[in-house]
Amino acid sequence: MVATPGLALSRWVGVVTAGEAVGFMFPVAALAASSWFIDDPWLRWLLVIVAGGLEGASLGFAQSMVLRSSPLRVPVRGWTLATGVAASSAWSIGMLPSTLNDSGHAVDFGRPLVWAGTILGALILLLSIPVAQWIVLRRVLRRAWRWIPVNVAAWTVGLTFTLLPGPFVDEQTAAGVMVVAFVVGGICMAATVATCTGLWLRRELGQELRIESKKRVSLRESGLNA
Repeated sequence: MVATPGLALSRWVGVVTAGEAVGFMFPVAALAASSWFIDDPWLRWLLVIVAGGLEGASLGFAQSMVLRSSPLRVPVRGWTLATGVAASSAWSIGMLPSTLNDSGHAVDFGRPLVWAGTILGALILLLSIPVAQWIVLRRVLRRAWRWIPVNVAAWTVGLTFTLLPGPFVDEQTAAGVMVVAFVVGGICMAATVATCTGLWLRRELGQELRIESKKRVSLRESGLNA
């Protein structure tokens, strides 16, 4: 992959993929452990939310480390915290249907209201991380709002990889097999999101640098003509 001034795409993809892949192990481990050792579905839900926050923090920290070496010097603490909180929110929504079912409150998808709530929840889930990061990114990047649709598209594709093992594992599946299956899915998800967002960042940052360069040239020419 070719690097452009300001952002090394290969470094972004490598570091961000690693950060998300490592972080994804927290909710995978929480899901596996809670399914075997915790009977209360709401306690399992809470444990996964906490683990999801750790996943988000790992992703946010990895992203901020790369951005700090580019012109987009986002605050590490602010970016990491925003991503962690947003990831917890996303997991709380994503785990809600199964938790309701496990607690004896079956979700009836035959009702239009349930479908409307499901669609709304899915939208909030997909928007949680990019919107939280946009709040930080807008301080250092013009047109930072574009980060939101790019991430929504990337996560929509990436999350499909984490769903693939679902039909093939259950409580009878060996712990090692379950963990490996979901970790591989998580790595594929991480690489997808990292590649999509990295390509957009490189393009957007390149445009920003060209605009700034034109402004400097214009100012110099104005000074010479004065």
